[in-house]
Amino acid sequence: MEQIWYVMPIVIFAAIVRGYSGFGFAVIAVVGLNLFFEPQQSVAIVLSLDLLCSINLWKQAVKQADFPTLRKLIFGAILGIPIGYCFLLFIPAEILKVLICVAILGLAMLLFSSFRPFNADKNRTKIGFGLASGAGTASASIGGPMIVYYMLSSHLSTSTQRATMILFFIASEGLAVISLISGGLTDSTLPKAVLILILPALIAVKYGQYLFNKKPPTSLKSFALPIMVVVALLGMANSFVSLTT
Repeated sequence: MEQIWYVMPIVIFAAIVRGYSGFGFAVIAVVGLNLFFEPQQSVAIVLSLDLLCSINLWKQAVKQADFPTLRKLIFGAILGIPIGYCFLLFIPAEILKVLICVAILGLAMLLFSSFRPFNADKNRTKIGFGLASGAGTASASIGGPMIVYYMLSSHLSTSTQRATMILFFIASEGLAVISLISGGLTDSTLPKAVLILILPALIAVKYGQYLFNKKPPTSLKSFALPIMVVVALLGMANSFVSLTT
C-alpha cells in the first residue's frame, strides 16, 4: 500500500481530465496504477474511484443527457460486462497490461480519424457500442474511448455528449465493480486505496468541472485524445520492459 502515494499525482491529473471532458479518468489512471499493481487490482480501484467521482457530476448531467441513447447504451453494457470479466479472469497480468495499452492507442487513433462505418442513430449501433464498452470496462477499464467514438459520430451537442457519457459511466462502472467484488477479484487493497485517493480525486474532478463551465472545449477530441495517446505509449514502453526483464 505504500506504493499508492506514487500514483496519487496520476489520479489527480486523470480526475481533472474527467471533470473537464466527461471521460478519460479510467483510461489514464489504469495505466498509472498498472505500474504498481496487478490489473485486477488496478481495474477495481480505478472503476471505484471513477464511480464515486461521477457523483459530483450527475446532477448537471441529468439535465443535459439524451436518455433514449443512454438506455440503449446501458442495455448493451449489461450484455458486455460478463465478457470483460472473463478476459480479466483468464488473461495473464503482464499480457493484459500490454493489451490494455495497445487497445487505448488503437481506440485513440480511431477517434482521431473521421472513419465512421455505421449509422449512429440505429438502435443496434447503440447497443453494440454499449456492449463493447461494458466488456472493455470490466476487463481493463477502457470502455470510455468506445463510447467517445460513438458520441463523436452522433449529432448530439458537445454538452449532451458529455452528459450522456457521465450517466452511462455511472451505470456501467457500478455494474462492473459489483461484478468484480462478487467474483472475488478484489482484496483489502481496494477499500484502503479508495479511502486514500478519493478526496484528492473528488477535489480534482470538481476543479475540472469548474474549468468546463468556465470555458467548454469546442471539441472533446482535441483535448483528451493527445493525453490518451501519450499515456498509452508510456504504458506500453513500461510493459514491454517488464516482459523482457
